[in-house]
Amino acid sequence: MKKVIISFIILMIALVSVADAQQNKTSTTNKKGKKIAPKPQQPTEVALPSRSSDCFFAAPLTIDVAFGPTEPLRGYGFVSEIKPDGKVKNVFSQEHNTVWYIVKIPYAGKLCIDITPKSTSDDYDLLVYKYTDKYFCNRIIGNKVSPLRSVMSASDVSKGGKTGLSIGGTLTSIPKSSVVDYGKYIDVKEDEKYVIVVDNLTDGGLGHTILASINTNFAPLTVLPIDSMNRERTTANIIVTEAGTERVVFEREDAGAQKLKILPNKSYAISLKKDGYFNYFREVSHAQAIKDSILTARLIEIKVGANLPMKGDIYFDIDEQNNVTVMPDSYYVLEEIVKVLQEYPRISVDIIGRIATEGLNLRKDSEHSLLRAEAIKNYLIGRGIPEANLRARGSFIKELEKQIIAQKKTQSLINPRCEIKITKTK
Repeated sequence: MKKVIISFIILMIALVSVADAQQNKTSTTNKKGKKIAPKPQQPTEVALPSRSSDCFFAAPLTIDVAFGPTEPLRGYGFVSEIKPDGKVKNVFSQEHNTVWYIVKIPYAGKLCIDITPKSTSDDYDLLVYKYTDKYFCNRIIGNKVSPLRSVMSASDVSKGGKTGLSIGGTLTSIPKSSVVDYGKYIDVKEDEKYVIVVDNLTDGGLGHTILASINTNFAPLTVLPIDSMNRERTTANIIVTEAGTERVVFEREDAGAQKLKILPNKSYAISLKKDGYFNYFREVSHAQAIKDSILTARLIEIKVGANLPMKGDIYFDIDEQNNVTVMPDSYYVLEEIVKVLQEYPRISVDIIGRIATEGLNLRKDSEHSLLRAEAIKNYLIGRGIPEANLRARGSFIKELEKQIIAQKKTQSLINPRCEIKITKTK
């Protein structure tokens, strides 16, 4: 009898194990054994800053950066600042579930706002005020400030419940009875501040995503970080400052490709930093961005065999005594090399002279390329770079022979750049 019971228990355990295995299999494969793509994960909710449901603690927004989807709005905070009266019109009849935002304007243009509810059945309204000073919130509570824009139309499920301000909008005040979902943009100037109040009338509703943007005559520029050694996309810390004022207009950490707005009559300094790589720097004007809308930022890893970044060609002069010197027009190129070597003093480099050759006298060409390398070395030593970190060499005969072979294939003379290659990183 005991043997029968034990056998029965073992059989049941085996059947449960098979069922579990089959269930796990069907959860990732279909009847034909093909893998089923996992369901896309819902975006994580963004927590609203503490007490941002009150004016005094308005959450900061950044132009062109979407905020959300937020966690659900619950109530009006500690103070219900907005109350209609005979003086102030076009405001909420009462606050339901509110959050306050504040945005600083980085450049002039037309301010547009997009509010996208997480649930299409939620009913979102908004007010937009121009911020004045530290007493602004007190004036709101005292009903002494009127909104510049008021959009309180009924939510349209067919449009996803979206609302805001747009270029196509024509109305500055939209009542609850209206079917118009977007109000008119606001003409804004640099350094102004605006306060946006968002209210969800739906109790128990979900959050939203808000995007404030400025429509202006800009040139789009995509900054694309590239690992130059591996020839693939990478990420970096990207900082963009306005030339002249050094005001930071864009900043992202560990970011991939980023789209920038380059405004007319302005230039911007774009710098990329990544651990283990040389810093990248480039100035871009509006005219340059119109000409080339993609800036390929080639990041060079700090390791043996990598070439130091050079921002131009180096030109040489030779006198009657066969002395080779760097021409003044190329000093700016070498000054950038000086900055790199000063910033990374533990690096040792080979300075490799390169020269165009027709193959008539390879030995002479090799000797002349060495003189070029020594001219660069002398310049760097004169700028305070330790001689022990520098070694000059010319193009080897074999390198020149490969150069000639390549010229025969292209049927054109190759004039290669001199190189500065890392030999030690210590």
